[in-house]
Amino acid sequence: MVAPVSWTISPPRMRSVVLVRGVLRGMGQESNCEMLALKEVQPDGRPAVYSRCSVIKASAGMPDGEYTVSFEGNTVRTRREGGLWLADGTSLNDAA
Repeated sequence: MVAPVSWTISPPRMRSVVLVRGVLRGMGQESNCEMLALKEVQPDGRPAVYSRCSVIKASAGMPDGEYTVSFEGNTVRTRREGGLWLADGTSLNDAA
């Protein structure tokens, strides 16, 4: 006799690409910025999770180098290289 299979179905997570406003800091500079990020709302009421954060608008005169972006209680790493913003993907909130 085969035992019955039990499946647990969890509520779906809602994912959307959102425009986020934050503050860039690094290389002796500070600037407001805009980013696109993937926001995932948790079904159990936990805080939303942001990933794939990508700076799309910031002060043009910022030098290449390492930066952090702070937004909505989150801080992530990013860097500017060859005048382009590159996502690091590391959340400093999770690094502890």
